[in-house]
Amino acid sequence: MVSLAPPDGCVALAELMADYTHTSVQIEQLMMVAEGASGRCIMRCSSPACAGIIGIFWTSQRADNASFLSAADGLLSAGVPVPRVYARRTLADGCGACLVEDLGEQSLFSLRSAPRATRLQAYAAALRTMRAIHAVQPSWLLQPPFDAALYTWEQAYFAEHLLGSYLQHPLATSFAQLPAARELAHWLGELPRRPVHRDYQSQNIILRSGTAFCIDFQGMRLGLPEYDLASLLFDPYMELPEDERSALLAQLPPEHGSGAPRQDVLLACALQRLMQALGAYANIGLNQYKDWYLQLIPPALRSLRRLCAAIPRQSPAYPLATCLVSVI
Repeated sequence: MVSLAPPDGCVALAELMADYTHTSVQIEQLMMVAEGASGRCIMRCSSPACAGIIGIFWTSQRADNASFLSAADGLLSAGVPVPRVYARRTLADGCGACLVEDLGEQSLFSLRSAPRATRLQAYAAALRTMRAIHAVQPSWLLQPPFDAALYTWEQAYFAEHLLGSYLQHPLATSFAQLPAARELAHWLGELPRRPVHRDYQSQNIILRSGTAFCIDFQGMRLGLPEYDLASLLFDPYMELPEDERSALLAQLPPEHGSGAPRQDVLLACALQRLMQALGAYANIGLNQYKDWYLQLIPPALRSLRRLCAAIPRQSPAYPLATCLVSVI
């Protein structure tokens, strides 16, 4: 649903658009494109002078919000397809605003019902962009890296909000302390890291002229390339059929300097990513009263159950997958 943005965001963006276009921009002309769960608002303006521009306003609600501009500059200079930043402004209390290139509305998510060939072509473009991100040598400050503590946080987040608040399962309070959970977190945390997007899913990939542009990259950090790959191929928003996932993995070229993705790492990262996503859906849906996120829980649980059933016994993720089967 399209609605007016919060007043502070409207004022900041109207002023910035007016300065950039040298025209008068009224607050009433700004309409919400998306409102994130992290203190970010994305808006378009109905003024013809603002055609081709997207406005972004953010608060200090999350520490990574302020990293958007430095990440945009760094990724663009490295040749990664991201929107260009046209204007920027630092505001009080950790808030900020900027104007970026409007890439349109054809996200990968918008192709969820498209013909198979169209969808696979779009995914192939998304994989190329993902590889470009992983090959970057960042000259800007990234977010804290994926380590055992962050993987444990994801597990605890899933336990608190999905197992506890949503399913009301008694294991919620102790899930992240299970030996199987702790061992997987430490195993993943010791593997070599590269720059990763952190939230490389269908709604954060915009398609234009055969190129996949990534957005919402402010959370970039060092981590496992397989985490981004799992975020894309096990995305609950899309519920990608297994045969399409296999086809994409088969055509995936070796990563720059690191060979093909390891299957055991990919499955473990998919387990982590789905737990993190389910925790987010429950938290945002129940605590921020955004019911649409609750509708994502059933398909995400289906994906997690299928994944748990597919993890082989010799995988480091198998003990935790076995525990999950008993609670979801």
